[in-house]
Amino acid sequence: MLTTLLRKTVAKKKEPFLFKAYDNNVDFAAIPAEIGLYIHIPFCRTLCPYCPYNKTLYDKNRALAYQKALLAELAIMQKHLQGKRITSIYIGGGTPTLMLTELQQVLAWIRANLVFHGDVGIEVYPQDIDKDLIAQIKDMGINLVSIGVQTFNDQHLHFLGRRYSGNEARRSIELIKAADFDCVDIDIMFNLPNQTWEDIEHDICTCYSYAIEQLSIYPLILFPLTALPRRVKQEKLRTFNSLQEYGLLRRIEGLSAQMQYGKTSIWTYGKSNSKRYTSVTRESFVGFGVSATSHFDKYFYLNTFNVEAYITRLATGRLPINLVNVMTPREKMIFWLFWRCYDTVIDTRRFKELFGVDFSEEFPFIDRFLQSSGLARREGHRLKLTQTGSYLYHLVEKQYSLTYLNKMWSACMENQWLEKFAL
Repeated sequence: MLTTLLRKTVAKKKEPFLFKAYDNNVDFAAIPAEIGLYIHIPFCRTLCPYCPYNKTLYDKNRALAYQKALLAELAIMQKHLQGKRITSIYIGGGTPTLMLTELQQVLAWIRANLVFHGDVGIEVYPQDIDKDLIAQIKDMGINLVSIGVQTFNDQHLHFLGRRYSGNEARRSIELIKAADFDCVDIDIMFNLPNQTWEDIEHDICTCYSYAIEQLSIYPLILFPLTALPRRVKQEKLRTFNSLQEYGLLRRIEGLSAQMQYGKTSIWTYGKSNSKRYTSVTRESFVGFGVSATSHFDKYFYLNTFNVEAYITRLATGRLPINLVNVMTPREKMIFWLFWRCYDTVIDTRRFKELFGVDFSEEFPFIDRFLQSSGLARREGHRLKLTQTGSYLYHLVEKQYSLTYLNKMWSACMENQWLEKFAL
């Protein structure tokens, strides 16, 4: 209901957003001069019951075939990326470190064939971290690391299907911090079933005790496409309601401020002057791999979610793009605003640079409403979301995740090549 209301009022769009099958309906010449890359690795040793992301069990032979397909996709896109400046590479999953040797060759190809000057980030699973893995990551030129800890509480780790203890997670962080990466991010989840504020506070303080550069802390979202909602309902497990969650977010922000960590987005806190770990929230990016998304100019598209289909399509020399959404000029603005609100800052000067119009003229109601309602305050050419504004966006982001990830990703997982999809 919320996403439908926002579509009709903000985007002024009565009909749903329509995604159509790829039929050479993307103009790759529209890729801007500077672009980020995202690489998706879908393989995991085990499948966590809460995770909605596209993943599959690891198999060495499939991983080798997948690497070959990744290199083929890069080779096809090379002509479109030639002369562009690659500003960042983020590798997500899945568990990307299961393919470190193969990824080493992929990164080498990018450096040899494209213009790349920027950060390289990768997600790591705590149990996999040892000195050899860290040395390999460093040798690959990776300088940003995100550790998916989720919690240090052993009982909650077991519930989430994680295969390590809180003590093992701590040892992993110690090893990573000793390696002197430019940014160490720790992912933590809150509002886990039967969790208390004291549990959350302990997790946060433990993270900050290692002087990390960034904390990513977000609520557990019970995606219907996963097995977890059914279990929570059957076992009658308790979670915080929306009002209580608002209180938690305020306490998280206050505790972070005490530890000298400022809010850098709806769900992240960082040290001043430190690098951020952020992937697909940037303005433009091209995704590689199964289920990877891309966004530049008026185009947003997704690759097929099926590993075999992805490998087979690239073996024929064709791109593995499944669905494409071609945005109107206003929809482009809305998409940009959505992710700038996630960053809690709308830069109106940047808005005019990108779209050639004043933000206050294009969205007068939003501009006035955000300020008059206390959801944002004006700081020169920037609109900064207040604590209340950040919470309301938190609700929007949760609903967006449920709508987009659950509905669309479920459809993509069920059908490797969709003809169309309405969102």
